[in-house]
Order: sequence, then structure tokens, then C-alpha cells
Amino acid sequence: MEPVSSLRPVPVWRREPYRLLFPLGVVLGQVGVVHWLLYALGLASTWRSTSHALTLVQGFMLCFALGFLYTFIPRRTGTEGPSAVQLGVSLALPVAVTASAWWEAWWLTEACFLAQLGVLLSFVVPRILSPGPGRTVPEGMLWVPLSLAMGAAGAVLTAIPPGVGPRWLHPLGTGLLLQGMFAGLVLGVGGMLLPMFLHGEGPGAAEGARRRVKQALHVAAALCFVASFFVELLASSRWGHGLRALVVAVALVGPTRLWRPPSQAGLHRWFIWASGWLLPSGYAVVALRPELRTAGLHVVFLGCFALMALAVSVHVVLAHGGQGRLLMGNPWQVGAVGALMLVAVVARVLVPFAAERFTLWLGIAAAAFLGATAVWAAFLVPFTRGRPAPHA
Repeated sequence: MEPVSSLRPVPVWRREPYRLLFPLGVVLGQVGVVHWLLYALGLASTWRSTSHALTLVQGFMLCFALGFLYTFIPRRTGTEGPSAVQLGVSLALPVAVTASAWWEAWWLTEACFLAQLGVLLSFVVPRILSPGPGRTVPEGMLWVPLSLAMGAAGAVLTAIPPGVGPRWLHPLGTGLLLQGMFAGLVLGVGGMLLPMFLHGEGPGAAEGARRRVKQALHVAAALCFVASFFVELLASSRWGHGLRALVVAVALVGPTRLWRPPSQAGLHRWFIWASGWLLPSGYAVVALRPELRTAGLHVVFLGCFALMALAVSVHVVLAHGGQGRLLMGNPWQVGAVGALMLVAVVARVLVPFAAERFTLWLGIAAAAFLGATAVWAAFLVPFTRGRPAPHA
């Protein structure tokens, strides 16, 4: 006989955690960007570049990653979703990270972030190592725990006070934290899901020796990716970013055959496809023109990480909400979100080219991001409420 606890219905918010985490991510993203708009308009004089970066990565992006992983991994592995404690902690800690970053309590910021990564690792690792009966996990999912480990290492190194240890430790931590973790998640999860989202091709998993070889290749690629940060800091920025672009291209563009445009209907798929290309493109820009490092990295941050998070979440919310017509269609709201995000990318890239109009382009980028997330919320939040619908 099954234990009574296993017969109790699981609440919707635990079966579909994205319902809570995606909207929270949008709110934190707006908190992390709104001060840039106020600064551009002359309504604020404080320069909060560090809290801006940490809020967007450890608040906005983290909530989207949590919402996706907590929803997707149980379905893929045939295992239970997050516990009430895990999900409750994951709703509180990104808010704590954002608040402490705003008050520049850096140690507290990274302590909260490390606690969140610990909770996420305790959820992810057992399900990847021991999926349910008859379930297999694609080899690329190894990138998920490896990426979280990059984020944890980056958080620890970032929290080291200036003057302690070699000078390159802090920028190494910043690179692993702000770039490494989410680039790794794109390579692992995106490498598996892009063929499904763009072409309806289900993820497969090899067996036996072939599986072990593929796993070894993924680990080798991850080590090369981490090594690129050391190359950047200890040898050459050009070669470090060039190696990063190469690893990303080999690990993402090749296996997903990203050169094929989307064959499935749905406007959001074109934005997912574009965001995949912008990851290696951003790194290639820095490799070719190291003086444009900030511009190239914003192509990565806004063009890949943020655009992919918003576009993939469109798929998740509409599919789980049973909105097949919208999922396969071209809603104007999806077009507005994608177009505004691309405006934000272009405006932020133009900043170093027009120093005399710095605040203008910064203000346009901030306003476009805020507009994109506002349209996202108005369109999708209503579908995160109510009873679960048949998967579209």
C-alpha cells in the first residue's frame, strides 16, 4: 500500500513553480534597471553599476532559471517537484539578494546567493543522478551542476575583499558569476531544448560507451570554458574571449544545428533562435575588438541571457496554460517583447560609441528593457493563475 503522504494532491504552485518565480523575476529585473532610467533622466545621481549587475544576474535571471528547472527537471526525470521548503526558500532568497545588493552589503548578497545555489543543487543533482524508472537524462544536463558550481565559485571569489590574494581573483570571480553560470546553463539546457522548441525534435540520450564519451566531451568543454577566464586575465583578453566564443559555438551551434531557422510555428521561437546566435556573437565581438568588451558582453547579457529567458518563458507559460493557438501564433505582445529587447541591446551597444550621448542611449536601453518586461507581465501573468490546463 502507498503511504498516505504520496496520495495527497500536490499544490499547483509546487507542480508548476514557474507561476510564482517568473513574475518575481520580472519584478526584480525592473528593480535592477529602473535606477538607470532615473539616472538618464537626471532624477538620480547614484551610480549603482555593481548592484545593477548582481540584481539582474542573481535576482532576475536566477528566478527564471529556478522557475524553469523546478518545472522542467521533474517532468524530464519522472521525479517529484520541489518541496514546499525548497520553493519557499527560493522565493525569499532572490529578494534578499536584491535588497542586500541595493544596500551594498556584498557579503550578505553572496551568502544569500550561495544558500540559493545550495538549495538548487540539492534539488538538481539527485534527480540527474537517479531519474525515475525508464527515464534517461541527456548528457548535456551535466552542464547544469557544473554551471551552478561556476556560480558558487564566482560568488566566493567575488566576495573576497580587494587586496586579499592575487589581483586577478576578484575579476575571475566576477566572470564566473556574471557570465559562466548562465552561459553554462544555456549550453546545457539550451543544447537539449533548442531542437525541441525550434523544430519539435525531442531530446535523446545515448547509451553505453557512446554516452560516456559524450559526457566526457561535455566535461572537457566546460573545463575549456572555465579556462577561458584564466586566459583572459593572465594572458590575453582577445584570446580568452576567442576561446569562449569557440567553446560556445562548438557546444551550442553545432549540436543544435542552430544554422537552421525555426521550422515550428510561433513568433517566440524566432527570438529563442536569435538569442542562441547572440551568445557566441557577443564573445566574438570582444575577441575581435577587445576595447568593446562592455558592448560585447551586453550582447551576451541582454541579447542572449535576458532575451532567451523571456522568450523561453513565453513557451513555458503558454504551453502549460493550454494556449496552443497563441503558442503557435504571432501575438503582438510577443513581438513587442522581442523588439524592445533588441532595441535595448542596440542602444546599450551604442553607449561606448557616443560618449557625449551616454545618458541618452543608456536611458533608451533601460526604458526598452522596462517596457519589454512590462508587456511580458501584462500578457503572461494572467495565464499563470487558475487551474492547470492540458499541455499545449
